[in-house]
Amino acid sequence: MNRRQFAIGTGSILFSSALLRNRGIAESKPGSEVDTSYGKEMPDMLVSYLTKRLNGLAATWDQKRALLKTAADIEARNAFVRQKTLEMLRGFPERNPLHPVTVKVMERDGYRIENVMFQSRPDFWVTGNLYVPASGGGPFPGIISSCGHSSLAERMLQYQSVYVNLVKSGFVVLAYDPVGQGERRQYWNPETNVDEVAGGMTYEHSMPGQLLSLLGESITGYRVWDGMRAIDYLLARSEVDPERIGCAGQSGGGTLTEFISAVDERVQCAVVIEGGTANHWPIKIAPWQPIGPADADQDLFPAALYGIDNVDLHATIAPRPLQRGR
Repeated sequence: MNRRQFAIGTGSILFSSALLRNRGIAESKPGSEVDTSYGKEMPDMLVSYLTKRLNGLAATWDQKRALLKTAADIEARNAFVRQKTLEMLRGFPERNPLHPVTVKVMERDGYRIENVMFQSRPDFWVTGNLYVPASGGGPFPGIISSCGHSSLAERMLQYQSVYVNLVKSGFVVLAYDPVGQGERRQYWNPETNVDEVAGGMTYEHSMPGQLLSLLGESITGYRVWDGMRAIDYLLARSEVDPERIGCAGQSGGGTLTEFISAVDERVQCAVVIEGGTANHWPIKIAPWQPIGPADADQDLFPAALYGIDNVDLHATIAPRPLQRGR
């Protein structure tokens, strides 16, 4: 290093140090009461900036919704929401043969349970249980049901009790495993019998979901397509009345019910419990509210640009009946 280079380098360091001191962010001495970082003065700057922009979009779309006055206005808005939702789901593949398999049949008092499998995409298997009323009296209304965030999926006791009540009431119920749950765990190690990568059901969805986003795809699209192919499976069963198809789910399964019912008009009745019953926006930043990626299958991108929130999807299901509950 020559003298000229030394002088320039030293001057740069001194100038930078002085600038930092003038801004009040130089290092503090131990025990100093002066906060020398931006942490307390301007916390979460990027999140606050993005939240302000997002909430501004939400307010603009609220004003546009307020202008909807007639049935024709609602129908036009619903057509827009349905079209954009399909685009955000990144489209669907051609229907392949389901190649259904019944693995086991269990006879019960007044109904039977079939362990079934079908391919929603080539070699992409969906597993589930089919609850069928005792022979006679059909064809019956059919219901597809995707469960909430449970590792046992539709085998959880609370879900089974609902399905048993439905089948005893004269419904055929196809309760199937969502991606990452039940028999469709993505990060399961059969040697150790534990899930060694994902930290729970949310991660089972978000880890592949974020990878799919980088590829221009949507894990929500995969899950919705599973549900639509589940309807195809029901329609192929002689016990099911094709004119009476319903979709029901709780928590994450409720949100998925909302998506499926919005884009597949074969669903004649939808029941959403806890999932997707409130809008995402406006956002309020609070210390107890975690900031960061959530369950990737619960959100569509870029829904905020189109003003499509949960209640918009509910309206899109109309005039078909929708029951919501918390």
